[in-house]
Amino acid sequence: MMAESEKKTRTPLWMRGLLLGSLALNLAVAGIVAGGLWRHGPERFEPPRGRDFVTPYTRAFTPEQRRELGGQLRARFERGRDERPPPFADYRQALDLLRREPFDRAGFEAALAAQDGRAAARQQMGQQVLAEYMAGLPPAARAAYADRLQEDLDRLIRRIEKARK
Repeated sequence: MMAESEKKTRTPLWMRGLLLGSLALNLAVAGIVAGGLWRHGPERFEPPRGRDFVTPYTRAFTPEQRRELGGQLRARFERGRDERPPPFADYRQALDLLRREPFDRAGFEAALAAQDGRAAARQQMGQQVLAEYMAGLPPAARAAYADRLQEDLDRLIRRIEKARK
């Protein structure tokens, strides 16, 4: 009898995978670490939009700087771990709202807004870590970083202009 009720409440594997992917995307948006991973991925044509503005900044770091900054970001996220809801709590709430009859549009919008607010807070934390890291760099290292950032932005602009032609 219990196994039958567990089957009804169990989330399908594909849904769990989708939720995990979505969570990873939220963290990437906020994370400097994700920018480092993107550095090794395929070249991007599109200009940074929305929360993706951080990508050019992270691409300009050396691999060593990226590791160091990623460690600082992870440490900062760990410090706030107790204040965050359990993993997937936002999605579980959204799933509950999606299954409810009648559909609670206002409740669903509030759940999405709460998720977005937490993502924005993670992004702001990432920005603070980035600013602190940059403030701690010696002038020569900061200037070298600025040169790499300029080269990357110039390359991105050329690719965008070429793609538009």
